[in-house]
Amino acid sequence: MNRYFTAVEIPEKTREQITSYFYPRLEKYVEGKFTETEKLHITLVFLGNTEIKKEFIDFIEELHLSLELTVRGINAFPSIENPRIIYASVYGDLEEYADKINSFLNLDKEKRFTPHLTLCRVKRLVKKIDEKTFTDMEFKFHADSIHLFNSDFENYYKIM
Repeated sequence: MNRYFTAVEIPEKTREQITSYFYPRLEKYVEGKFTETEKLHITLVFLGNTEIKKEFIDFIEELHLSLELTVRGINAFPSIENPRIIYASVYGDLEEYADKINSFLNLDKEKRFTPHLTLCRVKRLVKKIDEKTFTDMEFKFHADSIHLFNSDFENYYKIM
């Protein structure tokens, strides 16, 4: 099954800094499956199992992304009190790009866009998470392109 999504890649050095900061701290609070360092990314739009047309690839290639982004702090889906997915918050003007992709594909914009880096899929909460303990560091980087990826839960492929 194909699981296509558009995303912003994070530079390797920044990914390593993020995991070495967040993961040891998170292990005190949760048991779960931590995202592999090389797979950290910021999803803009999840497309799912759909046909990818050349027009869409051309559209993505023509989007000129040039933003300074900051990763700082954590939160969770559905909530920090009942986490299933723990993520690092991302700050920057990414919503404009997600909106452009949604508009091009005529996708429902009812879902609120939350720019984030998925850090962990929680299996068990060990103790209540104190998200304030994750705010003393921030990671800045320049984002200059949007890519198309495919994931089948086991593997992760960059298509363009």
